[in-house]
Amino acid sequence: MSSIVSISSKDLVPNGFNNQYKYSFPASATFKDVEVAVQSISMYNSQFNIDSVAYGNNTFKQEIPTSATVNVISITLKDGINSYTDINRMIQTALINAGAYLIDSAGNNVFFIQLIENATYYAAQVDVNPTPTSIGSYTAPPSGVYSSGGSGLPTTARVPRLIIDNSMFGEVIGYSSGQYPSSSSAVAASFLRDLSPQVNPVSAYVVRCSLINNSFTAPPDILTVFNSQGTEAGQLIAYQPNDFHKQQT
Repeated sequence: MSSIVSISSKDLVPNGFNNQYKYSFPASATFKDVEVAVQSISMYNSQFNIDSVAYGNNTFKQEIPTSATVNVISITLKDGINSYTDINRMIQTALINAGAYLIDSAGNNVFFIQLIENATYYAAQVDVNPTPTSIGSYTAPPSGVYSSGGSGLPTTARVPRLIIDNSMFGEVIGYSSGQYPSSSSAVAASFLRDLSPQVNPVSAYVVRCSLINNSFTAPPDILTVFNSQGTEAGQLIAYQPNDFHKQQT
């Protein structure tokens, strides 16, 4: 005869990692020569892909040309579920805060570097364009490096550069540590990843149980393994094995 044990948030152990549960049986129980299996697991897809503590993958830099030399801007991403669109938004926010952008005749902010998703190549694509040497038809930002009171536009047309000085962040977008482009350039260019991007460092969830003792696995207490079941951030992961994968206690 089988018995179902329901484990929920009330059984969560407050260890700071939100990953351990402890179930207290209502009466004494002896487990010998019995089997344990997962009937189903339901949880929300809320696994951060950017985490300053767990992964240290939240920082990188960008270099922008100015009339003097260059200005290096450090970017720190917030811990959370960050898409390439979110990362590009942070790049633009950093450029706005530094005044390293221009405004076109329609009132739109113009940036000379961007990071976008390239679904065809399963890649993050970095596009850079030459920063103009004169204001032309643009309007300068009210403050910062390209404003009238700032260091000004470059004296020769040059493109901004993405600086990957944190290999853990590089893994998220699929770029090795380095600068893109590798040297100062006046030519517009697009770059694609040279590594397989690990958009989320977690590819699967391993469920362990202290009742399990399986001499054929390491560690020996693995109960089951499952993935996000094709869900997106915020959606419910509903894992229900076709067959009970029983493990001996």
